[in-house]
Amino acid sequence: MKNFLFLFPLLLVLTAIAPANLPAQEPALADVAETLKPQFIPGKIYTYENKTTVTMRLPGPGGQAVERQVLMGQQARLVTSERAGGGAGTAIEASTEQLSFMVKAGDQEMKYDSSDESTKNSRLGQHFEGARQRSLLVEVDDTPKIVSSQEKGGGGPATPLPGMPEFGPDELRQLIHGLLQGFPPDPVKPGSEWTQKGKRPIGQFGDTEFEITYRYLGDETIDGAQCAIIEFGGQMKGDVEVSGPTPGAQGGKLGFESQGLKGRLVFDKLRRAVRESSQTVSMNVDVPSTDRLSNQKLRLPMRQEVVVKLVSLQDS
Repeated sequence: MKNFLFLFPLLLVLTAIAPANLPAQEPALADVAETLKPQFIPGKIYTYENKTTVTMRLPGPGGQAVERQVLMGQQARLVTSERAGGGAGTAIEASTEQLSFMVKAGDQEMKYDSSDESTKNSRLGQHFEGARQRSLLVEVDDTPKIVSSQEKGGGGPATPLPGMPEFGPDELRQLIHGLLQGFPPDPVKPGSEWTQKGKRPIGQFGDTEFEITYRYLGDETIDGAQCAIIEFGGQMKGDVEVSGPTPGAQGGKLGFESQGLKGRLVFDKLRRAVRESSQTVSMNVDVPSTDRLSNQKLRLPMRQEVVVKLVSLQDS
């Protein structure tokens, strides 16, 4: 398991900027410019499913490359209400309903699934079970952006796997943030393009720089709802801290630079919510040596795919 610890800070990076499987029909074009702005409506329960797959090839015995995969699945429940004091925007209580995590290396695998009792007593299972007891209270203003967040609930006993993300409050916050980003600041027509760039902190691990261009393709009717189809592509790079072999220890900096980032999102105009989004990133990752006296790094090619889907929207 320790050979995969360098991946977990990177998973936070990848999910933090992720804005789908789409129907085959061509989007319809419109002539009137309109505002595309997401909004969490008070009094609702949004259930989102997030599936992430990271695939890489690592050096193996005899110089043969061996494929490694990390697969993560999360189902998050977002319960919305009016903000305290009557401020514009929405309060969101976010929690993880279901969680799965698997590392595959050849014929070997380690896994956790919150719906499978047989996986909960392993070190991996104990780590994630603690995270599932924690939730997050977030306030979003009407711009929209997150203006405050507060963790709720206890995490159980100390994790047996220090340095590994827990897919708890930090990841719930990143999910909400990702559902609000990527939209144009001004009214747009089909064919309009806009670019977002900047630097974003990834928890305690470091920063990522990104530049992404979006294009409004047009509209499609999906399940009776008019949806805007937005395509995007760009680049990202940065450095994140790698955990050391003992709690609190640092293992150096992991550098990454994308060779291409692309994806699409489906925005429900009536419900003002992302129904579905997907992102694929190809990148090179520079992994620090386990030898503290060495400055050499191992360069690994990696591919990451993220799909986020709204599976349920109902009154609270």
